[in-house]
Amino acid sequence: MTDKGQALPPKPKYVMTISRLTVDKLGVKLYDKVSAVIAELVSNSYDADANKVTIKAPMGEYLATRTQKAVKDKGFSIEVIDDGCGMTPEEVNKYYLRVGAERRKDERGDVSKKYSRKVMGNKGVGKLAPFGICHQIEVITAGGKRVTVEDSKGRQTSGYPVAHIILERKEILQDQDFNYEPKIGEFDGTLAKGTGTTVILKDFEFRKVPTMEEFSRQLAQRFGIESHNWQIELIDGVKTEDDPEYRTTVGKFEVKTMDNTDIVFKPNANDIKDRAFDSANRKIEGLDAGFFYENKAYPVSGWIAYAKDPYKDDLMAGVRIYCRGKIAAQTSIFNRKAGFTGEHDVRSYLVGELHADWLDETEDLIQTDRRDILWSHELGHEFEVWGQSLIRKIGTRSRDPMKKKTWDRFRELANLDERVKKAFPAKEQSELRENAIEVAKWVGQTIRADELEDEEKVEKFVQLSLMLAPVITLDEMLRSAGTEADSPLEAVTDVLKTARIAELASFGRIAEDRIRVIERVEKLKDAKGTLESAFQTLITTSPWLVDPQWSPITANQAFTTLQREFAKFYKAKTKTTLDLGPFSDDSKRADFVMSTQDGAVQIIEIKKPKHKLDDEEFERIITYRDLMQEFLTAEKNKDFVKLFPDFHITLVCDGLKLKPAYQEGFKSLIKDKRLTHISWESFLLKTRKMHQSFLDEADKLKKVALAK
Repeated sequence: MTDKGQALPPKPKYVMTISRLTVDKLGVKLYDKVSAVIAELVSNSYDADANKVTIKAPMGEYLATRTQKAVKDKGFSIEVIDDGCGMTPEEVNKYYLRVGAERRKDERGDVSKKYSRKVMGNKGVGKLAPFGICHQIEVITAGGKRVTVEDSKGRQTSGYPVAHIILERKEILQDQDFNYEPKIGEFDGTLAKGTGTTVILKDFEFRKVPTMEEFSRQLAQRFGIESHNWQIELIDGVKTEDDPEYRTTVGKFEVKTMDNTDIVFKPNANDIKDRAFDSANRKIEGLDAGFFYENKAYPVSGWIAYAKDPYKDDLMAGVRIYCRGKIAAQTSIFNRKAGFTGEHDVRSYLVGELHADWLDETEDLIQTDRRDILWSHELGHEFEVWGQSLIRKIGTRSRDPMKKKTWDRFRELANLDERVKKAFPAKEQSELRENAIEVAKWVGQTIRADELEDEEKVEKFVQLSLMLAPVITLDEMLRSAGTEADSPLEAVTDVLKTARIAELASFGRIAEDRIRVIERVEKLKDAKGTLESAFQTLITTSPWLVDPQWSPITANQAFTTLQREFAKFYKAKTKTTLDLGPFSDDSKRADFVMSTQDGAVQIIEIKKPKHKLDDEEFERIITYRDLMQEFLTAEKNKDFVKLFPDFHITLVCDGLKLKPAYQEGFKSLIKDKRLTHISWESFLLKTRKMHQSFLDEADKLKKVALAK
């Protein structure tokens, strides 16, 4: 409806009553990201019944440069344009320039005029959000009723009254409260063809606009709105219209979920009891679509599930909680204390979208910056308790699907089926193959998802499966044979053959592990700056590096006592302290490492690669020999002699730098078989060759056994 011939009312005087504290705390300090600022403007467009809001910005660009001296604006602008109901000049004064006015409590009400949308705005401070990133806000808005007026030449023109104001941050940020009068723009007092509002931001701080893809996902995540009359469009202001990436429409925030993990909440008015459903629309007993507090129902709609893949960014991490279509918080565990069963899966996979419009109705439980909920509030606490019970429920329901996903991924990464077929290729070894897959399935369902990213761990799990399969098969065959009165020769032959395969698989696994340790030593040997303590640690835990027949004996209490007593004896004789491996301080080398084999105490002196033994170091070896000989022949140590009747010294060192007299002593020790001298190159070559030959022979025998 139009009023023909009506003259436009006189231009009003625009006045904003403002305090420095309001702008500083609620505008400049609260919003510092471009996406958060734009989201506030977009929510205003939604409340204004806009069908479409267009955001034009230099996507992926920094809005200013920054040096040590100053920030310099680059001349960009950001425009947020909507086709909503807009504002008349009078409404600009009454509502927009009235900071802190609670929209839902004035005559505009709780819902929008045209579409009866539950309005997102509440505190009346979102309009100041742009001051967190820029110095100038320009507002051009047209609203009210359509009017027809005569221009200076007597021609009639129709349209909607336009208000055009420009706000400057530096003029607003005064030290005291005052009435601020914004600048009047050139379009003020004109008529527009349609209603709507354009907000233009200029003169920026050092901020970066997200890329088109990032911006689209951020906005989709912030607004959980599904409506046929609502659309957000992004335009890249630094591209031309013919560029395919010039324009995009923000879609729904999509998260692919794991099969059979969905829980959907469908409250019916205030009916929330047992209103949770699974993916097949079956009721989930004992789970409500919300909670009761002081005899009042607080409904929650939406869904939660496990994501198909771990979180790729913070946007999809956890459950998004919306109030009136706008994000209010995001949580993965509803503040549950750490350390609960399945915590890793929950923190890595739990996703969802919950809607709770009561969060800011009677009382506002949402932080002003929309980053979290006031969980300490009584109502917030009840919501927290409900959410934690929900986590327990989905953790239980998702256990099997999670195991299946992990197993499927493990099977794929390990190329398991091919590996099992290669390990047990014979036609009659189908049971071995089945058991290998079964063991791998058990392993694959129990490992954590993050362990699948570790190739070495995956390989160890595969080897474990291949090693245990023959053992399990052998056990099953023996049980079966034991239940029969007469075991035919063929069954006995199969049992013996499987036993041989199991034995070879176990020994082959040990050999492979040892070869990996040897490779580690070879890297340390060639690396610059490797401490002797690093080699000593390896010798302590893997004494077979010196002699392939040696094994760790750390659990042997008698040997531990011998170490301790010999250290005390050594200090009493020399007044110096020995540090015997194993030792606690990795930065300090041991004087030597002690081990045993066949009742002999092994003293292992280790020098760094390329080091040459000098006279002083040889004298210390002589001291070891003399004192160990005295220690073992002492009457009070006769119990040790029963267990460890002899001793031997092994020197791992690449060369000698001894005076002639010491050289003769060195040769004498070797001749008496009291000392063995090994270079790094020779002992690594010997150890690797022995274990590699063993592994090759194990593979050969295994193939022969399978072929029979």
